[in-house]
Amino acid sequence: CKGIVQRHSIAAQRVLAHSDVAPGRKVDPGEKFPWKTLFAAGIGHLVPPAPVRQGATLKTGDTGSDVEALQSMLALYGYGAEISGMFDRQTEIVVEAFQRHFRPRLVDGMADGSTIRTLQRLLASMKAIPAK
Repeated sequence: CKGIVQRHSIAAQRVLAHSDVAPGRKVDPGEKFPWKTLFAAGIGHLVPPAPVRQGATLKTGDTGSDVEALQSMLALYGYGAEISGMFDRQTEIVVEAFQRHFRPRLVDGMADGSTIRTLQRLLASMKAIPAK
């Protein structure tokens, strides 16, 4: 991986999974991929995922400003999420892709507090990542 990012001048923090780039079409490398190991070696972007707890979730069929905020954060991070305020099937697919990479303990396509807090942590930590 280090050789690839050097040869192609890719910021190591910008290494993504197929499922991040093409949610719904690709599901690899999947939630069992050792992102922590890769991150420890200096490749990828990762924050500790927020703990999974019982509580409110955003799910398919939900609408409103909370859904729009979620879609906006996913788009800001780089996912192809349409910002419509409607939690549709495409939003569910993007949330699943996000969970596979950043919150793999539970991949269900529903945006629970853990998913949203993990996404917020990632966005907050992006300030230190150089763009390339």
